[in-house]
Amino acid sequence: MKRSYIFYSILITVFISCKKENMDVYKSGHYIQFTNSLADTTNLSFFFYPGKEEVTLALPLRLIGTMPEGNLQYQLKVDPKVTTAEAKHYSLPASFDFRQGLAIDTAYLTIKKSPELATTTYLLAIDIASTSDVQPGQTTYARRIFRINDMVTKPSWWDSNMDRFYLGVYTERKFRKFMEFTGVGDLSEKSDTEKTELIKRFKYFLIQMKDAGTPVLEDDGSDMLSTIPIAG
Repeated sequence: MKRSYIFYSILITVFISCKKENMDVYKSGHYIQFTNSLADTTNLSFFFYPGKEEVTLALPLRLIGTMPEGNLQYQLKVDPKVTTAEAKHYSLPASFDFRQGLAIDTAYLTIKKSPELATTTYLLAIDIASTSDVQPGQTTYARRIFRINDMVTKPSWWDSNMDRFYLGVYTERKFRKFMEFTGVGDLSEKSDTEKTELIKRFKYFLIQMKDAGTPVLEDDGSDMLSTIPIAG
């Protein structure tokens, strides 16, 4: 029992010492880190952005340490050891300013569409670089990973509620038709009212097609209209 007490006392002492050391380090300079951790890989498919040739992504960053007296210049660098994307697939400014007075600021990354994205997924790894003004913060928050393609995948917003009450069971053909008609591929930020309006418009389109003697069919030959559960 006494040995266990000593062991845990040592662990607590080490933890407090390390925590204090980290706090002292952060107090002595300026550090920035992404608000998303390395585990939060971003998947971007141009399939969800019909008609767009490029998409700009916001990369929020947090300031750790003392508040600066002016803007802090920082850089984001692509890691060539991990990155498989080519220069034509993205655009990243050479440097950014973390603006004075802000605890959180935002950098922007532009992803560009290219024909090969329809068949290949590319990785893009971006790190916070050390500069004379700032250093990267915690390791797990100093890198972002992006998976880029133009492929069809079931979106996260198409959940069990979407299956039961709105669009019905997911199929790639149904998703393509929905996007072709509405021009919308991402419902994650839409309100329930907006979702309902879009899906009812799509259902009405399917009704019109069926009434015209040209029903929209699924790949198995079934009538797509019969798979849409939303009322109205």
